[in-house]
Amino acid sequence: MGVGRWGVNHVRVLSELSRVSSEGLDIDEVIVVDRDLARARHVANKYGAARYLSDLNELIGLGADAAIVAVPTIYHYEVTAKLLPHMDVMVEKPIAAKLEEAEEMARIAEREGRLLAVGHIERFNPVVPALKDRLASEGEEIVHVMAQRVGPGPAKGYTLNLGVAHDLLVHDVDVVCYLLDSLPSSVFAKAFWEPGYEYETEVVAVYTFEELGVAAELRASWRASPRFKRRTISVQLRSKLIEADYILQTIRVERGLVEHKSRGEYSELISAYTSRVRETWSVLGIRREPLLLEDSHFLKCVARGEKPLNSWEVGLRALKCILAALDSARSRAPVHIEWEAQ
Repeated sequence: MGVGRWGVNHVRVLSELSRVSSEGLDIDEVIVVDRDLARARHVANKYGAARYLSDLNELIGLGADAAIVAVPTIYHYEVTAKLLPHMDVMVEKPIAAKLEEAEEMARIAEREGRLLAVGHIERFNPVVPALKDRLASEGEEIVHVMAQRVGPGPAKGYTLNLGVAHDLLVHDVDVVCYLLDSLPSSVFAKAFWEPGYEYETEVVAVYTFEELGVAAELRASWRASPRFKRRTISVQLRSKLIEADYILQTIRVERGLVEHKSRGEYSELISAYTSRVRETWSVLGIRREPLLLEDSHFLKCVARGEKPLNSWEVGLRALKCILAALDSARSRAPVHIEWEAQ
């Protein structure tokens, strides 16, 4: 449902999955839905989808088993709430524009006995569980987390997906919660606006995980040229720094200095610093597309009636975190984040 800039990728992936036999996954038909019928026809024809529609009610009438909602963020609640009584749904991130909308979507899913997943695609990026495993194997205390998610904003400043917090920050706060197995207790954030954008174009948010004694410094920014894109996360342990690149699916480990005795001369200090031990390794010899893994996981959960890894609870918590960051930026003060008993 919705085949704009990102939704078309779901059609591509679903069409590929429909041609490949996989355990627990049998796609009978892929249906493209968009209010622009010409757009729906073009995308359906390009990827060999069975049919295309422009009416949501017609889709409901067909008795589809599941829908992937990739409409603009401001319409997530409206579309998902209408579909949930009739089928399982995966809605793109963020789960909704407002917390109240997300909570109502969750209530509908629970009442109707439907699966509601959220498109937190980084959970299916192979580098993320690999990083979590690496951190566990190191057996060291995590001291600090830092992430940068920088890339160009929407063309001409027009967007129905709200600001950079809803678009980008939501990814890293979810990943940090996953890596730490914890939820932040507070956030202190600064936001920036630029001419031509209705919403914030950069957010720097420091989330505090009080019970762990860890701060996570997360920067999400659209303030970049169309050719610049960075997606990295660094975790500092006591004796090393482990950095993951989401795009390249690589992990780099930087250890302490090689033992080097110096008489204090500048050249020797530089030599000691440059003798840090580094290693870089790729998660997979052949990189796998996170979107394909995500869509496949959702459809297998639909077929088996299993709760998805990217459940509505995951989406709701991430949304609550970014809304708290925006509240902090507006008030210029730290914001406490309340959580119900987990």
